[in-house]
Amino acid sequence: MKDFFNNVYKVLIEKRTDFSGRASKSEYWWFQLYQLIIYILSFVFQSDLALLFSILVIANLLPLYACGVRRIHDSDKSGWFILISFIPIIGLYVFVLLIQDGSKGKNRFGAKPKK
Repeated sequence: MKDFFNNVYKVLIEKRTDFSGRASKSEYWWFQLYQLIIYILSFVFQSDLALLFSILVIANLLPLYACGVRRIHDSDKSGWFILISFIPIIGLYVFVLLIQDGSKGKNRFGAKPKK
């Protein structure tokens, strides 16, 4: 299990500014779990480590959007669709793109990502 988390973290670090290509569902949702843990810890340690966790949250915004864009690319849609997520109710369409299976085989953004 430790190797699995090390591999996930390694992929996240290597692709932190990569907006090209595709991301598998597991890659995207493992990153979301990592983000959720940071948010929970920042809530738990509000006064003690608030500055540290605030820096972590801000530092992870670019990798968060990069992973989201790659995940949307897996559905053969433009990464600009990630901006729709900021629009209430209409942004649910982006959520659908994030949870659905990607296109089969190769698409215009590259080969199907490995799990």
